[in-house]
Amino acid sequence: MFARNRCRAPRAFTLVELLVVIAIIGILVALLLPAVQAAREAARRAQCQSNLKNAALAVLNYEATNKSFPMGTVFHEPIAKRPPSGGFQEWEIQGNTDFRESWLVAVLAYLEEPSVYDAFDFTVSMKHANNFEPRGSVIPVLLCPSDQNNGVKYVGHGDNWARGNYAGNVGPGVMHSTPTRPPAIPLTGPTSMGWKNAFARGVMGPNVASTIGQITDGATNTVMLTEIRAGVFAGDPRGTWAFGQGGGNLVTWHGFGGDANGPNFCHPTADDVALHNPPSDFALLLQSECMGISPGGFNQAASRSAHQGGVYVAMCDASIQFVSDDIETSGAWGPCCRAWDHMLTSQNADTSAPVGRP
Repeated sequence: MFARNRCRAPRAFTLVELLVVIAIIGILVALLLPAVQAAREAARRAQCQSNLKNAALAVLNYEATNKSFPMGTVFHEPIAKRPPSGGFQEWEIQGNTDFRESWLVAVLAYLEEPSVYDAFDFTVSMKHANNFEPRGSVIPVLLCPSDQNNGVKYVGHGDNWARGNYAGNVGPGVMHSTPTRPPAIPLTGPTSMGWKNAFARGVMGPNVASTIGQITDGATNTVMLTEIRAGVFAGDPRGTWAFGQGGGNLVTWHGFGGDANGPNFCHPTADDVALHNPPSDFALLLQSECMGISPGGFNQAASRSAHQGGVYVAMCDASIQFVSDDIETSGAWGPCCRAWDHMLTSQNADTSAPVGRP
């Protein structure tokens, strides 16, 4: 009698086994996800650092050609001349939005964007309808990929302003002509008290700029460009590359009075920029982004980034540094030349500077 071959049926997974496998896979994914996110952010930071480097090199190429840094912003028609104050004649540009080309517009050709530069009409202000198209040009090298807000254009001052994430260092002094009490001394042109003060001026200001040779504290030790955050809604003008005002593509009056001390400083009035049609919940938006705001015009804007722990800055020799949020600061009220303050001023004993077009 022959034994019958019996084929054993394949054994299936039980429900408990399936659940265990799924749980293990879930744990592995949960452990792996932060590493993937960290790797992606590291790549974004590297790209941001590279973009800032390119912007800094463009400024240095401009300086080599024109023997001066580009002016931070140009005001052709000041509203009025203030009476001489302390022996200085000051430009009155408080509230004046008739600003012309800014430092970023000036260096477009050095960023391989000559067609955008040629499209601007420099006989009118940047907000004029003639400049609607060029100011809305998206320039990838000016965008930090870590900032999730830089894809939304600013809609004020004529609308259609493309975003950017890099700003010129005007200095710890206030960009406009008021207030006049120290240490809020104005940076409003080559003859202003602020620009003549080595501890208040930076590298590029309104209707004025420095040269490499005038930065006697050393190009390696002085901040030329820094990161800035894009506005958190369409009516927030911060991070607009052609917008030559504090918060647009300039940082100014930072480290003053305790409300903008250091990078990414959280304070309700840390950035004094004007908003256009803010939404009803804009205060919550600003709070969630840890960014201050004030209706006081365009007087103040601090260095900001979407990176955790600090901001990238480009020094005047185009070297890139990462400045921690907790760097020691003193502000304009304290003794000068502490770590952050020291890098923000030109320390320039030579008060002569290139004079821009009035």
